[in-house]
Amino acid sequence: MKFELRDRDKKALIGLASALAVYLVASEIVLPLYDRIKAGAETVNVKEDELRKYRRALVNGQRYSQLLEQAGKSVAVGEAQLIRGDNPSLAQVELQTIVEDAASKNNLALSTRNVTVPKKKDEYFNETTMTIAFEGTLNQLTSFLAELRAAPKFVTVRSLQVVPLQNAQEPPAKGELKKTVKVTLTVMALLPAPEVKG
Repeated sequence: MKFELRDRDKKALIGLASALAVYLVASEIVLPLYDRIKAGAETVNVKEDELRKYRRALVNGQRYSQLLEQAGKSVAVGEAQLIRGDNPSLAQVELQTIVEDAASKNNLALSTRNVTVPKKKDEYFNETTMTIAFEGTLNQLTSFLAELRAAPKFVTVRSLQVVPLQNAQEPPAKGELKKTVKVTLTVMALLPAPEVKG
């Protein structure tokens, strides 16, 4: 038996061989290359997101370091306004000096002075108080309070009691009413709590 290929059969075999070659090229080269390119595009998106995050973190890190530096300066300025708390006796003397300087600037004679030992206010601050009493005019009192407010250290009036020395129920027997008052007040100052070592 003689095997003979006709033109039509030759064309069909060539078409089949071409289709097989195209299939092999597509399945072994083109499709894996496409998968790699597609996976690479997804990887690029992930890497771009990571790069954005790193850039944001870098910019924020610089900003946070600036904010921390500013906060440190603000804390240093704030702590400079506190009475030093290294030694309780020195803290009491410093508060007493501030109050007595304000009193002497306003010609006030302090009749009572009572300074307390610093006690714990919270985990960051201790406080010490000074209770004083004096007699003077209302102008002297307001000037004294203004001096305390303008003090270089942070002090505040915790309590204030003003009592007139002469009641104005009836006209005075001789001369004018005395315009002096008896003042009792408590001044409080904050000091940093000593750091616990260990």
